[in-house]
Amino acid sequence: MPKKVLVVGGGTGGTIVANNLAHRLHDKLVAGEVEITVLDPSPLHVYQPAYLLIPFGIMHRSEAIRSERSLLAETVRFRQEGATKIDLKNRTVQTASGNLGYDFLVLATGARPDYSQVPGLEKAGYDFYTLDNAYRLREALGRFGGGRLVTAVAGIPFKCPTAPIEFAFLADSYYSRLGLREKVQVDYVYPLPRPFTIQNVAEDVQTMMDGRKINVNLLFNIESVDPEKKELKSMEGETIKYDLAVLTPPHTGAEVVIKSGIAGKGGWIPTDRYSLRVNGYDDAYAIGDATDIPVSKAGSAADFEAAVVATNIWDSLNGFAPSLRYDGKVMCFIITSIGEATILLFDYEHPPKPPPSNFACYWYKLVYNRMYWSITAKGLLPGVGV
Repeated sequence: MPKKVLVVGGGTGGTIVANNLAHRLHDKLVAGEVEITVLDPSPLHVYQPAYLLIPFGIMHRSEAIRSERSLLAETVRFRQEGATKIDLKNRTVQTASGNLGYDFLVLATGARPDYSQVPGLEKAGYDFYTLDNAYRLREALGRFGGGRLVTAVAGIPFKCPTAPIEFAFLADSYYSRLGLREKVQVDYVYPLPRPFTIQNVAEDVQTMMDGRKINVNLLFNIESVDPEKKELKSMEGETIKYDLAVLTPPHTGAEVVIKSGIAGKGGWIPTDRYSLRVNGYDDAYAIGDATDIPVSKAGSAADFEAAVVATNIWDSLNGFAPSLRYDGKVMCFIITSIGEATILLFDYEHPPKPPPSNFACYWYKLVYNRMYWSITAKGLLPGVGV
């Protein structure tokens, strides 16, 4: 019987793990000694960083979507169906068509917006956390000729922690280019006492926002949103009025991991921060947004984690002890205008030291958006270049 590696969830992490393993195990796959299967209900693979850039016309739908099957190595099996139950004790994953057994499991089930946590949130404004919503927002920004534009974080954690900051900077740049900036008040609303979780980055962000005349409202924890009055109401008893609201929804883990009893607080999978194994299981790994490890829910984290998981599964299949540990490495761009960006590179032990915003970082971001399909998603250089 072949050894079976089952990856639940396509997307960045799952696709990289499957492809990198396929490259390393090509001969065993051809000989039928190993099977690698990716299980996902969608036939499409979406490059989610595009969601932020589509509203400003910097990226387009054709650059953001590929067929999942077209990205996977030929030796990787793809099943277009969702998991309905995951049984870690019995090493099975249930789908509508039956049960799949595995020797090694990789959970790359991601995170999803949960609008239900904040009354009025879904009807009140716009966001850029789905492809359709990104295009709705693009239309709204184009129609907006002036007034109070509020970008607010409605709950933590959420995917890509720098994105709301980038949106505020991009909105400033976008309306400046249109000659409308004097008519648009840009507000950034955040629930913590500083505009970003990391202190030294928060100081830089605050300075840049002050320089761009972006109003910063801190310690504002959104309790509800009133779409008719166009008001954000906080748990602290404050109210912010808006003309156009761009709201980052709270996120939670995938429904299947919650229903399967795997998820902990918030719907996240309890995961060892170094081995990336699901707590209590030597044969199951979790990566990317699905985990509860203390790193950003960002695509680069999934890429670095995928390199660790692929290597350690390869080690186990070849009779070796797992040889890699994840050090918490993450890399995030912060776009500070249309034409400039900075970069955050950090891990568990080393905080980021971002350089001043510059065109080179912005250029690197745009180039990488195109390299993603041919290098990163193919699993050719996991953890390199992002």
